[in-house]
Amino acid sequence: MERDNVTLREKWLTADTWRLWVPRLLAGAVGVILLIASLVKAMDIELFIRQMRDYGIISQHLLLTLSAWGLIGLEFALGVGLLIFYRPRITLPLTSILWLTFLGATSWAWLTGATEKCGCFGTWLEYSPGEAVLENLALLVATLFAWVWYKASYRRQSRAKAWVVATAFVVGLILPFAFGFTVSRITQSPWETIEAELSRLQIQGSDTVDLSRGAHIIILMDTECEHCKEVIPEMDRLAEARDLPAVIVLSMNEESARMKFVEEIHPAFPLRQIGEDVFWRLLGHGDVPRIILLKDERVVGVWDKDVPSGDIVRSALSE
Repeated sequence: MERDNVTLREKWLTADTWRLWVPRLLAGAVGVILLIASLVKAMDIELFIRQMRDYGIISQHLLLTLSAWGLIGLEFALGVGLLIFYRPRITLPLTSILWLTFLGATSWAWLTGATEKCGCFGTWLEYSPGEAVLENLALLVATLFAWVWYKASYRRQSRAKAWVVATAFVVGLILPFAFGFTVSRITQSPWETIEAELSRLQIQGSDTVDLSRGAHIIILMDTECEHCKEVIPEMDRLAEARDLPAVIVLSMNEESARMKFVEEIHPAFPLRQIGEDVFWRLLGHGDVPRIILLKDERVVGVWDKDVPSGDIVRSALSE
């Protein structure tokens, strides 16, 4: 009888230990993923804003920017909260709601074909919406298991943990600024943002280009973009027109990709390289190819995807 009681006690202790540690391990793993995701988004929030826009769910510039900024702070705070297992009755349900939101958004993009990249981890890991659906589903299941298996503790929660989570939220909001994001991005119009970027633009591998004087046609394009290749003849006509400003075509692609593009397409213009972060900030919420008409450092026209005719460019310059 005594041996049976010992065995039952051992089983109870094993079960109790299992319910104590498994939820914490699951929560910690999910927390690490949230921290990584928020950090990657903060490193290039401009790209993240654009990827959010591509879902077609939010289109207003200010709301998009604030949503992306707030989401980074929320992910960072939840990540820290899960790591230290702070108030699991709150953090686990909130995280589950977050995964459900992501699951709904990526499912929408997958079914509608709104975008080819989910934006979950920026350029660090490029998932398709379909792959992101599976990832979000797996993370949702892990979070729900941690929530269901969690054995409530009646220990008083440390006030220090609350301060840690609150501080983590503030740190998450500050992170984008550590990587070059500015408050003016929220209030600036898209054209003001372009003008600010062009005023300090450094073009790699080219002769000195002075954008502060005269008029210029600046074209942003991606050598992997099939639509860009289709409109090359129209871009060539702009570059070859003698009565139009000089055409400057900028790409974020590496030299090997640009050389391959030139060999295949034989464009009438040189293809210069700029930094990927600058490229995305100039592209903003637009699409490639983006044609920017600049006159004495002032943007007088922007066209996305469709290349304007020479007459349209002349009309914009004369206004």
